[in-house]
Amino acid sequence: MTGFENEVVVVTGAGGGIGRAVAQRFARKRAVVVVADLDKDRAVQTVESIEEFGGEAAPFAVDVADAVAMESFAEDVRAAFGTPNVLVNSARYTTAGPFLEHSLEDWDRLMGVNVWGLVHGCTHFGRQMIDSGRGGRIINVTSVAAFLPIPLSTAYCASTAAAQMLTEGLRLEFAGTRVGVTAVCPAPDSAESVARTIVQVAARNPAVVPTPIEARALHLATRVSPGGARLAARVFKPDKLTGLRTRVLARLDDYLTARLDGRQ
Repeated sequence: MTGFENEVVVVTGAGGGIGRAVAQRFARKRAVVVVADLDKDRAVQTVESIEEFGGEAAPFAVDVADAVAMESFAEDVRAAFGTPNVLVNSARYTTAGPFLEHSLEDWDRLMGVNVWGLVHGCTHFGRQMIDSGRGGRIINVTSVAAFLPIPLSTAYCASTAAAQMLTEGLRLEFAGTRVGVTAVCPAPDSAESVARTIVQVAARNPAVVPTPIEARALHLATRVSPGGARLAARVFKPDKLTGLRTRVLARLDDYLTARLDGRQ
């Protein structure tokens, strides 16, 4: 997959943040973007922002945690646009606070969106892609929290770790089907950088892509020294790490992304 003109791209959680940035970037590449979000008004706003620069997109309201709704959504997308070429599961639910203060309802929503949302999307659209015979790309947006414990975010870390393993396992299962599966693991406050990376990797097929450079450094640290990474996590401040990005780091991020894509 090298271009996106007239390709169908489904983006969940596209009413804002990373999802909106991803939808806009694919639309600028001339893809037909299916903009899905729990909030229909936010989905419409994303579509309007795309139409402002001449892009093509359509809004859908869907709760990714709802199995029946997701099955119906996938059928509606196929009926209206055909089997998508790319699925970006970017809908996420976050919480923070002490573990003992999380309710069962918090856990249900976390797992419903961050894990079951991926299961539903990968199941229904993945089956479409395989049955079509031409394959496709599935990109699951997880988090640096999938491999780095963050203080007062135990529940969120657990849900994203499950999403990460689901993605890596699915990649192995779908090998040979022409459906590539990638986990993109963003650091906080990096929507535009993540969107750029997602479009790049959708044209290729890497396995795991932490982004931007801070996330890559954290991912490397957990592989080289898990104990050291856990120690660093005790004083981990996402906002301070993100604030370190300068023009030099931004250029290095672009360079590392190109190198990573080339190796894959």
